[in-house]
Amino acid sequence: MKSEMTNTFALIGASKTGTALAYHLEKAGFLPTFLWNRGVAGIERTIKYVRFQQSTAELTAFPQDIEWIIIAVSDDAIPTVTRDLSKVLKTGTGKRVFHISGAWDSALLMDLEKKDCRTGSFHPLLSAPDIDTGIAMMGDAVFSCEGEIAQDLKQLAEIIGGTGIVLNAEQKSLVHLSAVFVNNFQTVTIQALKQLAESKDISSSQLALLLKTVSQQAIDNAWTKPLNESLTGPIVRGDQRTINQHQDQLRDAPELGKLYKQYVALTRQLLKTELE
Repeated sequence: MKSEMTNTFALIGASKTGTALAYHLEKAGFLPTFLWNRGVAGIERTIKYVRFQQSTAELTAFPQDIEWIIIAVSDDAIPTVTRDLSKVLKTGTGKRVFHISGAWDSALLMDLEKKDCRTGSFHPLLSAPDIDTGIAMMGDAVFSCEGEIAQDLKQLAEIIGGTGIVLNAEQKSLVHLSAVFVNNFQTVTIQALKQLAESKDISSSQLALLLKTVSQQAIDNAWTKPLNESLTGPIVRGDQRTINQHQDQLRDAPELGKLYKQYVALTRQLLKTELE
Protein backbone atom coordinates (compact mmCIF):
# COMPACT_ATOMS: atom_id res chain seq x y z
CA MET A 1 0.00 0.00 0.00
CA LYS A 2 1.35 3.45 -0.92
CA SER A 3 2.26 5.63 2.05
CA GLU A 4 0.13 8.61 0.99
CA MET A 5 -3.08 6.59 1.27
CA THR A 6 -4.42 6.72 4.83
CA ASN A 7 -6.30 3.59 5.72
CA THR A 8 -9.25 3.79 8.11
CA PHE A 9 -12.64 3.51 6.44
CA ALA A 10 -16.35 3.38 7.14
CA LEU A 11 -18.98 1.58 5.10
CA ILE A 12 -22.37 3.29 5.08
CA GLY A 13 -24.78 0.67 3.80
CA ALA A 14 -24.25 -3.10 3.86
CA SER A 15 -24.88 -3.63 0.15
CA LYS A 16 -23.45 -6.57 -1.78
CA THR A 17 -21.12 -4.38 -3.83
CA GLY A 18 -20.12 -2.28 -0.84
CA THR A 19 -19.30 -5.39 1.17
CA ALA A 20 -17.21 -6.81 -1.67
CA LEU A 21 -15.26 -3.55 -1.92
CA ALA A 22 -14.75 -3.44 1.85
CA TYR A 23 -13.46 -7.03 1.73
CA HIS A 24 -10.78 -6.08 -0.79
CA LEU A 25 -9.83 -2.92 1.08
CA GLU A 26 -9.29 -4.91 4.27
CA LYS A 27 -7.28 -7.45 2.30
CA ALA A 28 -5.11 -4.60 0.96
CA GLY A 29 -4.34 -3.36 4.47
CA PHE A 30 -7.07 -0.79 5.06
CA LEU A 31 -8.71 -0.80 8.50
CA PRO A 32 -12.50 -1.42 8.52
CA THR A 33 -13.47 0.88 11.37
CA PHE A 34 -17.21 1.54 11.19
CA LEU A 35 -20.20 -0.13 9.54
CA TRP A 36 -23.66 1.38 9.44
CA ASN A 37 -26.84 -0.13 8.02
CA ARG A 38 -30.51 0.49 8.73
CA GLY A 39 -31.26 -3.20 9.14
CA VAL A 40 -29.52 -5.62 11.48
CA ALA A 41 -29.72 -8.46 8.95
CA GLY A 42 -27.50 -6.54 6.53
CA ILE A 43 -24.97 -5.85 9.26
CA GLU A 44 -24.87 -9.51 10.26
CA ARG A 45 -24.33 -10.52 6.64
CA THR A 46 -21.50 -8.06 6.03
CA ILE A 47 -19.51 -8.78 9.19
CA LYS A 48 -19.19 -12.39 8.07
CA TYR A 49 -16.87 -11.06 5.37
CA VAL A 50 -15.27 -7.94 6.87
CA ARG A 51 -14.07 -7.45 10.47
CA PHE A 52 -15.39 -3.98 11.29
CA GLN A 53 -14.40 -2.62 14.67
CA GLN A 54 -17.87 -1.19 15.20
CA SER A 55 -21.18 -1.97 13.50
CA THR A 56 -24.49 -0.31 14.28
CA ALA A 57 -27.85 0.85 12.98
CA GLU A 58 -27.32 4.24 14.67
CA LEU A 59 -25.63 6.79 12.42
CA THR A 60 -25.15 9.15 15.35
CA ALA A 61 -22.49 6.72 16.62
CA PHE A 62 -20.25 7.62 13.69
CA PRO A 63 -16.66 8.23 14.91
CA GLN A 64 -14.81 11.35 13.75
CA ASP A 65 -11.36 9.82 13.18
CA ILE A 66 -12.07 7.98 9.91
CA GLU A 67 -10.33 9.03 6.71
CA TRP A 68 -12.45 7.26 4.06
CA ILE A 69 -16.24 7.03 3.95
CA ILE A 70 -17.91 4.68 1.44
CA ILE A 71 -21.60 5.33 0.81
CA ALA A 72 -23.08 2.09 -0.51
CA VAL A 73 -26.83 2.58 -0.11
CA SER A 74 -29.42 2.48 -2.89
CA ASP A 75 -29.33 5.40 -5.31
CA ASP A 76 -32.55 6.96 -4.02
CA ALA A 77 -31.27 6.82 -0.43
CA ILE A 78 -27.94 8.59 -1.11
CA PRO A 79 -29.26 12.18 -0.62
CA THR A 80 -30.99 11.29 2.66
CA VAL A 81 -28.04 9.37 4.07
CA THR A 82 -25.67 12.13 2.97
CA ARG A 83 -27.78 14.75 4.72
CA ASP A 84 -28.00 12.65 7.90
CA LEU A 85 -24.27 11.98 7.87
CA SER A 86 -23.49 15.68 7.42
CA LYS A 87 -25.30 16.35 10.69
CA VAL A 88 -22.94 14.14 12.70
CA LEU A 89 -19.64 15.07 11.02
CA LYS A 90 -17.49 17.89 12.29
CA THR A 91 -16.60 20.59 9.78
CA GLY A 92 -13.10 20.87 8.36
CA THR A 93 -11.82 17.30 8.74
CA GLY A 94 -11.09 16.82 5.01
CA LYS A 95 -12.41 13.28 4.90
CA ARG A 96 -12.58 11.54 1.54
CA VAL A 97 -16.14 10.43 0.82
CA PHE A 98 -17.45 8.60 -2.20
CA HIS A 99 -20.53 6.70 -3.27
CA ILE A 100 -20.52 3.65 -5.54
CA SER A 101 -23.58 4.40 -7.67
CA GLY A 102 -23.10 4.05 -11.40
CA ALA A 103 -25.96 6.31 -12.42
CA TRP A 104 -25.09 9.40 -10.36
CA ASP A 105 -22.05 11.58 -9.83
CA SER A 106 -20.53 13.18 -6.75
CA ALA A 107 -22.95 16.13 -6.86
CA LEU A 108 -25.22 14.00 -4.63
CA LEU A 109 -22.67 14.50 -1.83
CA MET A 110 -23.02 18.28 -1.74
CA ASP A 111 -24.11 18.31 1.91
CA LEU A 112 -20.81 16.66 2.83
CA GLU A 113 -18.82 19.11 0.69
CA LYS A 114 -20.26 21.82 2.92
CA LYS A 115 -18.53 20.02 5.81
CA ASP A 116 -15.22 20.35 3.90
CA CYS A 117 -15.24 16.70 2.86
CA ARG A 118 -13.58 15.86 -0.46
CA THR A 119 -15.98 13.86 -2.57
CA GLY A 120 -16.19 11.54 -5.53
CA SER A 121 -17.92 8.55 -7.04
CA PHE A 122 -16.34 5.14 -7.57
CA HIS A 123 -18.32 2.63 -9.60
CA PRO A 124 -17.16 -0.91 -10.41
CA LEU A 125 -18.31 -1.98 -13.88
CA LEU A 126 -19.53 -5.41 -12.89
CA SER A 127 -22.72 -7.23 -12.01
CA ALA A 128 -22.73 -8.70 -8.50
CA PRO A 129 -25.84 -10.78 -7.78
CA ASP A 130 -24.34 -11.84 -4.43
CA ILE A 131 -21.41 -10.95 -2.18
CA ASP A 132 -19.25 -13.95 -3.10
CA THR A 133 -19.56 -13.17 -6.81
CA GLY A 134 -18.79 -9.53 -6.08
CA ILE A 135 -15.65 -10.47 -4.16
CA ALA A 136 -14.49 -12.81 -6.93
CA MET A 137 -14.91 -10.10 -9.58
CA MET A 138 -13.94 -6.98 -7.63
CA GLY A 139 -10.22 -7.70 -7.41
CA ASP A 140 -9.60 -7.02 -11.10
CA ALA A 141 -12.61 -4.84 -11.89
CA VAL A 142 -12.58 -1.60 -13.85
CA PHE A 143 -13.86 1.43 -11.90
CA SER A 144 -15.17 4.77 -13.09
CA CYS A 145 -13.55 7.44 -10.91
CA GLU A 146 -15.21 10.86 -10.77
CA GLY A 147 -15.19 13.97 -8.62
CA GLU A 148 -12.65 15.99 -6.67
CA ILE A 149 -10.90 12.83 -5.44
CA ALA A 150 -10.96 11.04 -8.79
CA GLN A 151 -7.19 10.57 -8.83
CA ASP A 152 -7.25 9.17 -5.27
CA LEU A 153 -9.97 6.75 -6.34
CA LYS A 154 -7.94 5.68 -9.36
CA GLN A 155 -5.10 4.89 -6.99
CA LEU A 156 -7.53 3.05 -4.70
CA ALA A 157 -8.61 0.84 -7.61
CA GLU A 158 -4.99 -0.02 -8.35
CA ILE A 159 -4.28 -0.85 -4.71
CA ILE A 160 -6.96 -3.55 -4.68
CA GLY A 161 -5.81 -4.94 -8.04
CA GLY A 162 -8.27 -3.22 -10.36
CA THR A 163 -8.13 -0.45 -12.94
CA GLY A 164 -9.46 3.06 -12.42
CA ILE A 165 -10.51 5.33 -15.28
CA VAL A 166 -11.04 9.01 -14.49
CA LEU A 167 -14.24 10.40 -16.00
CA ASN A 168 -16.12 13.65 -15.66
CA ALA A 169 -19.78 13.62 -14.61
CA GLU A 170 -21.16 13.61 -18.15
CA GLN A 171 -18.82 10.83 -19.26
CA LYS A 172 -19.72 8.71 -16.25
CA SER A 173 -23.42 9.07 -16.98
CA LEU A 174 -22.85 7.95 -20.58
CA VAL A 175 -20.88 4.91 -19.43
CA HIS A 176 -23.72 3.89 -17.14
CA LEU A 177 -26.25 4.31 -19.94
CA SER A 178 -24.05 2.14 -22.15
CA ALA A 179 -23.79 -0.49 -19.42
CA VAL A 180 -27.59 -0.74 -19.32
CA PHE A 181 -27.58 -1.50 -23.04
CA VAL A 182 -24.79 -4.10 -23.02
CA ASN A 183 -25.85 -5.73 -19.75
CA ASN A 184 -29.58 -5.34 -19.08
CA PHE A 185 -30.94 -5.00 -22.60
CA GLN A 186 -28.73 -7.75 -23.99
CA THR A 187 -29.90 -10.03 -21.18
CA VAL A 188 -33.55 -9.17 -21.82
CA THR A 189 -33.14 -9.82 -25.56
CA ILE A 190 -31.70 -13.27 -24.92
CA GLN A 191 -34.47 -14.10 -22.44
CA ALA A 192 -37.11 -12.99 -24.95
CA LEU A 193 -35.55 -15.19 -27.63
CA LYS A 194 -35.54 -18.13 -25.23
CA GLN A 195 -39.28 -17.67 -24.64
CA LEU A 196 -39.88 -17.42 -28.38
CA ALA A 197 -37.89 -20.61 -28.99
CA GLU A 198 -39.80 -22.46 -26.27
CA SER A 199 -43.06 -21.53 -28.03
CA LYS A 200 -41.71 -23.49 -31.01
CA ASP A 201 -40.60 -26.46 -28.87
CA ILE A 202 -36.92 -25.50 -28.81
CA SER A 203 -35.62 -25.74 -25.24
CA SER A 204 -33.47 -23.05 -23.66
CA SER A 205 -30.58 -25.48 -23.41
CA GLN A 206 -30.86 -26.34 -27.10
CA LEU A 207 -30.97 -22.67 -28.08
CA ALA A 208 -27.92 -21.97 -25.91
CA LEU A 209 -26.06 -24.84 -27.56
CA LEU A 210 -26.93 -23.45 -30.99
CA LEU A 211 -26.28 -19.75 -30.37
CA LYS A 212 -24.00 -19.20 -27.35
CA THR A 213 -20.77 -19.47 -29.33
CA VAL A 214 -22.11 -17.17 -32.02
CA SER A 215 -23.18 -14.57 -29.45
CA GLN A 216 -19.79 -14.63 -27.74
CA GLN A 217 -18.03 -14.22 -31.08
CA ALA A 218 -20.31 -11.30 -31.94
CA ILE A 219 -19.45 -9.53 -28.68
CA ASP A 220 -15.71 -10.01 -29.18
CA ASN A 221 -15.91 -8.74 -32.76
CA ALA A 222 -18.09 -5.76 -31.81
CA TRP A 223 -15.55 -4.50 -29.27
CA THR A 224 -12.50 -4.97 -31.48
CA LYS A 225 -13.63 -4.24 -35.05
CA PRO A 226 -15.67 -1.62 -36.92
CA LEU A 227 -19.25 -2.53 -37.80
CA ASN A 228 -18.65 -3.37 -41.46
CA GLU A 229 -15.94 -5.87 -40.44
CA SER A 230 -17.79 -7.42 -37.51
CA LEU A 231 -21.31 -7.70 -38.92
CA THR A 232 -22.76 -10.64 -40.81
CA GLY A 233 -26.34 -11.49 -41.77
CA PRO A 234 -29.10 -10.27 -44.07
CA ILE A 235 -28.84 -6.53 -43.37
CA VAL A 236 -25.20 -6.17 -44.38
CA ARG A 237 -25.87 -8.41 -47.39
CA GLY A 238 -28.87 -6.31 -48.43
CA ASP A 239 -31.08 -9.42 -48.25
CA GLN A 240 -34.51 -7.79 -47.91
CA ARG A 241 -36.34 -11.06 -48.60
CA THR A 242 -34.88 -12.65 -45.45
CA ILE A 243 -35.55 -9.51 -43.42
CA ASN A 244 -39.21 -9.64 -44.50
CA GLN A 245 -39.39 -13.31 -43.56
CA HIS A 246 -38.00 -12.56 -40.10
CA GLN A 247 -40.58 -9.84 -39.56
CA ASP A 248 -43.35 -12.24 -40.58
CA GLN A 249 -42.07 -14.74 -38.01
CA LEU A 250 -42.34 -12.10 -35.29
CA ARG A 251 -46.01 -11.23 -35.84
CA ASP A 252 -46.93 -13.14 -32.67
CA ALA A 253 -44.12 -11.40 -30.74
CA PRO A 254 -44.93 -7.73 -31.42
CA GLU A 255 -42.38 -6.21 -29.02
CA LEU A 256 -39.57 -8.26 -30.54
CA GLY A 257 -40.92 -7.32 -33.96
CA LYS A 258 -40.65 -3.62 -33.14
CA LEU A 259 -37.15 -4.16 -31.78
CA TYR A 260 -36.14 -6.02 -34.95
CA LYS A 261 -37.31 -3.13 -37.16
CA GLN A 262 -35.49 -0.61 -35.00
CA TYR A 263 -32.28 -2.64 -35.13
CA VAL A 264 -32.55 -2.90 -38.92
CA ALA A 265 -32.89 0.89 -39.16
CA LEU A 266 -30.05 1.51 -36.69
CA THR A 267 -27.77 -0.95 -38.48
CA ARG A 268 -28.36 0.72 -41.84
CA GLN A 269 -27.74 4.14 -40.34
CA LEU A 270 -24.46 3.08 -38.72
CA LEU A 271 -23.24 1.32 -41.85
CA LYS A 272 -23.99 4.45 -43.88
CA THR A 273 -22.14 6.61 -41.35
CA GLU A 274 -19.08 4.35 -41.45
CA LEU A 275 -18.88 4.60 -45.23
CA GLU A 276 -19.14 8.40 -45.35
